[in-house]
Amino acid sequence: MLQSSLRICGTSSLRTAVVLQSGISGLGSDSRRSFSRIDGYNHYYGKLKNQEGMLRDAARNEAYRAAFEAARPRLQGATVMDIGTGSGILAFLAAQYGAKKVYAIEGSPEIARVASRLARANNLHHIVEIVPKHLEKVTFDDIPAGSVDIIVSELFSHFLVGEIGLQVVTLAKQRFLRPGGLVLPEIAWLKLSPFEDPALGAELRARHSFWEQTDFMGLDLTAALPLAAEQQLKEIVLDIVQPEELLIPPEQSPGECLDLVGPDDPEVWRKISFELQFPDRTRDATIDGLCGWWDAVFSGDCMGDKPPVLSTAPGAPPTVWAQCRFLLDRPLVASATARLTVKCELRAHVQRESYSIQMEVRNHESGKVAYVGPVELSNCYARHFAKPNAFPVVDKNGLAPAADGGTGGHRAPLAL
Repeated sequence: MLQSSLRICGTSSLRTAVVLQSGISGLGSDSRRSFSRIDGYNHYYGKLKNQEGMLRDAARNEAYRAAFEAARPRLQGATVMDIGTGSGILAFLAAQYGAKKVYAIEGSPEIARVASRLARANNLHHIVEIVPKHLEKVTFDDIPAGSVDIIVSELFSHFLVGEIGLQVVTLAKQRFLRPGGLVLPEIAWLKLSPFEDPALGAELRARHSFWEQTDFMGLDLTAALPLAAEQQLKEIVLDIVQPEELLIPPEQSPGECLDLVGPDDPEVWRKISFELQFPDRTRDATIDGLCGWWDAVFSGDCMGDKPPVLSTAPGAPPTVWAQCRFLLDRPLVASATARLTVKCELRAHVQRESYSIQMEVRNHESGKVAYVGPVELSNCYARHFAKPNAFPVVDKNGLAPAADGGTGGHRAPLAL
């Protein structure tokens, strides 16, 4: 039986069912990535404005800085691999925390050149080596097998697994990590909570109202309306969600713990069941959809009792990933005492470098059922971009400024 990189990595009080089914062969030097997908990657990540967006994410910066601080003893004299280095900031940070050698892997030729210039400009080029390749194209001539002590990656997407980054990290572990080596981060939690938001449904219907016209240039367009509505439901809504908008508070929401670096089959169905109950509610609710987010945990043996966490939860400091709203195909009424189950299926599509998701939400009290998807996790409506002040201003240390105008954090600044 094949195993997945999204392997369960712990238990919780929630009832969880996991089924793994067979998939296809792994990524490698003969990877089936299409040129169009590589070109798309190179185009997007080669733009400095997209790199800037990640560097302006204070929560992201502080989580990785805290992880490096906790791992400082392991970093002394270590060989580090940073996968998808982008502008190189995490690679440079590893060097500043004591790594003797950092392989910074970057598939976009343009941004790899920028990272190389930054390394030289900051006198880190003798430690940080920019490897201008996609990870699956890196050979043992580039990096000796089993020579890496620590792998660092930040290849997450909005619902954690929207890209094939997790499979790439597993490939790096299998080829280059020493036995007993450290992967940062190592585990993550996927979480869900239902929400009520009839205004969102009206907003989305308005987005395809063009096809409601019966006299456009003398033509009736309404025959296209069902498809427009169907396609709208196949978009994930990226949004900044406040905790009070959820029917279950974030801290009480069900979650699934995933091992990010386990033995891996790159294309696999993963089926997860969540049980939903509403604490402290006194009225019925009309569920319009499910809000999803993730918490990445830096849980290596050197991280102590309170390991650093990069959280994208509602109410946490905002991040570039925001939260995901998955709309139901129909509203689902639930009483305050109702028990609901969500059957969530994730599937990796290596050739498209994406995941799809579908969900079944069942109200056991009424017997009613509603569905999400299947939806490509890369098919998004970025609603949060329209909201003012979605992301804080970042200071020179890569942190959110403190309310008193001082520095937002106490860590040593990057020398950039």
